[in-house]
Amino acid sequence: MTRIAGLPNSDSNGAFDLFLKIRYLQERGGGRGAVFATGTPISNTLAEMYTMLRYLAPEMLAERKVEHFDAWAANFAEAVTSLELAPDGSGYRIHTRFAKFINLPELLTVFRTVADVQTADMLNLPRPEIENGRLRPARS
Repeated sequence: MTRIAGLPNSDSNGAFDLFLKIRYLQERGGGRGAVFATGTPISNTLAEMYTMLRYLAPEMLAERKVEHFDAWAANFAEAVTSLELAPDGSGYRIHTRFAKFINLPELLTVFRTVADVQTADMLNLPRPEIENGRLRPARS
């Protein structure tokens, strides 16, 4: 998938190095050995979900025959082609980018086997109060 906007078009030596180290730890630890802790596992592109699963659940991806990115994307992401303004403002161009997840229940089943998802409600996190669509001024 070389013509999808937002996907890296080169290999990352650092990412591959991390992949090899995690695989080593998982082999020595019987499938365990690496823990990722983040509040934003997917923040920029849908490909980040694949990357997280590739690091933490490669056997599950292989079992479902989606261990390669193109196969994973064909099953779980939808690419949309649309007209976009060129970055320099000189005109328009046609761009294809991933727009949304598809087959989400199946994808979440795989993801939640390796992810401990905690929502703001579950953690009872404080939130600012909203009044008429705006933040309510703080009371002193």
